[in-house]
Amino acid sequence: MKTLIPSPRLKLAKKYFTIALTLLVSAAAHAAEATTSAKYSVFAGGVAGVEALAVASNSVAFRSAGGGVYLHNNGWGRLDATQRKAVLAVFSNSPVAVELGFGGSPKSAEAWAKSWQRSYLTFGIKPNFIAANAFANNNHPTPEQWAAYMAALRAGGVPTNTLILPTFEYQNFVPNRATLAQCTVSMQTNFQAIIRRAGGIALDTPPGFFFAREPAYRDWVVDAIRWTKSAGLRTVVIVSPHKSLNQYATHTQRFQEYLRAHQAMPDVFAVENYNPKAAADYPNCVGNENQPDTQLGVARWLQTGLQKK
Repeated sequence: MKTLIPSPRLKLAKKYFTIALTLLVSAAAHAAEATTSAKYSVFAGGVAGVEALAVASNSVAFRSAGGGVYLHNNGWGRLDATQRKAVLAVFSNSPVAVELGFGGSPKSAEAWAKSWQRSYLTFGIKPNFIAANAFANNNHPTPEQWAAYMAALRAGGVPTNTLILPTFEYQNFVPNRATLAQCTVSMQTNFQAIIRRAGGIALDTPPGFFFAREPAYRDWVVDAIRWTKSAGLRTVVIVSPHKSLNQYATHTQRFQEYLRAHQAMPDVFAVENYNPKAAADYPNCVGNENQPDTQLGVARWLQTGLQKK
C-alpha cells in the first residue's frame, strides 16, 4: 500500500491551525477569567467604632484603591456635625453610600425622606446608592409600597442618578426557611418587580451566617445575584460580622471564594457592623485597614483579594 506524504502546504496549514486553536483557547480562558475577576467596588462603614472613619490614617490604602464610605444611619446618627464633616473630609474624593430604614406606609416614607434631608442632604452628600431595609423584621413590601418609598425620597432631594436599592433580608428569617427554595428571586414576580423598579438589589448576608445556614439559603443568595445580574441591574452584597468575631476575615474570604466559584460575584461589597453596644475589645469595630477583623481591614482584604484573583 502506498504511503501518502503530506505536502509542505498541508504541513504549514496544520501548523497555523494548531497555533490559531491554541490562541483561541487561551483567549477564551482569559475572557472567562476577566469575567469573574473584574475589579468590584468596596465600601466600608458601620455603627460600632464609626468615629474611626474620621481618622485619615485608618484608611489610606483603602481610599487610594478607590474604597468608598458606607454611612449606616444608626452609626451616622452617633456623630455630631463636626465629626460628620471630618468623615466627609477624609472621604472627599471617595464614593459614598448610605443605609436607611424603610416603612411601608406613606407617613413612614415621608419620615425617612425628612431624615435624609436633615442628616445627609444638608451635608452635601450625593450617594452612589442608598440601601433601604425593605425586608427588616420579616416585612414583605409590595412593589407599590416600594415605588411610593422611592418617590418620597426623590421628592426629598435624593438625586436621580442615586440608586435606591431594597435590602433583602427575606432569606434570613426563620418563618421563610421551609419554603425558601420555592421563593427565590427568579421565581417570585413581586421580588423581581421591586428589584427592577429600584435598578438593583442589596443583600444582607453575613458570611458566618451564610455558612451556618442550610444549602437552600446559599442557593437563594446565589440565585438572587445571578438573576439581578442577568437583568443588567446592580448587585450589592452587605458583609457584616454577625457572630464571627476573630473569624470575620476568614469567613469573608471563604464567602468571596464561594460567590466567585458559583459565578455570583456582586458589583459591590459593602462592609459594616450593626452592633450598637459593642464591648471595648470588640474585634469587629470600624477600626483600621491594617487590623484584619475590623470593617476597614476586611474591606481592604476584599480589594486586594479581588485584584489578585
